[in-house]
Amino acid sequence: MIILPDEDMTIIDSSGCRNFPSDSSGEFRRDVLKAIVVAKKKTYNSTVGSYLGFIWLVLDPLVLTLVYLFVFTVIAHREDPAAVFVGLGIIRGLQRSLLTSSSPTSLNAQGGFPIERVRTRVLVISGLMVLALDSFFMGIGISGVLYLVLGKSFIGSLSFIPILFLSNLFWQSAGLLTLNVTSKIPDLHKLLSYFGMGMFFVSPVLYSFSLTSGIHRTFCYYNPATYFIELSRLSIGTGNGVNLLPIQGFLVLAAIGILMTVIGNLKLDRIRWSLSSRS
Repeated sequence: MIILPDEDMTIIDSSGCRNFPSDSSGEFRRDVLKAIVVAKKKTYNSTVGSYLGFIWLVLDPLVLTLVYLFVFTVIAHREDPAAVFVGLGIIRGLQRSLLTSSSPTSLNAQGGFPIERVRTRVLVISGLMVLALDSFFMGIGISGVLYLVLGKSFIGSLSFIPILFLSNLFWQSAGLLTLNVTSKIPDLHKLLSYFGMGMFFVSPVLYSFSLTSGIHRTFCYYNPATYFIELSRLSIGTGNGVNLLPIQGFLVLAAIGILMTVIGNLKLDRIRWSLSSRS
């Protein structure tokens, strides 16, 4: 038996939260106001720090919907499942590596050490280790499906892993080059996420390069992801799109990759100090 109080009081027990004296309409209004505050806070936290703010709440679902529209209406032909599978693996690794390395929060922890207690060299080496492990664990799952489910050769399936690592290293280095800018303009990091999704449009991820034509093929010629995707398909014996790509493209890709890796890691020391709260 509950004795009701003479003055306003909130009672919290196993039955819930109740106000006395009871005022149903007043309680409902208060609950609505509280719900508005919570909703505002959650919405604000998802856009805090960016210049475009709430505009991203419109652009994010819109861009993703357009991607699905393209995939499920424009792409109508059938393709070897293994060819699509390795293409999606390369693109997923691209997105993860690019967005992780270009995020200012990636340097906040400093590997668990105060900033003055660890050299940049340590972070560079640990970053490569993490990338290699991430590529291995992601790649071994894809290789297992290729070999056990899709019937590809054992060696060919395993060869996907080093190709995935090289692709991830390329895009991680590209992300490092943008890190100094993304720390000052958070909206750029959002745009990079759209770039990752845009790879569905301008790379032959769902179809062989040999099936592209016109301006789409021209875009693919200058898209680094095309070379990694078609190289991975060659390694598992699927498709002949790699034969249509110029050897100069692979050489330029290797040169740009090495250059970005060196410059990105050299800039890392200045960037990590500029992002530190102790600088």
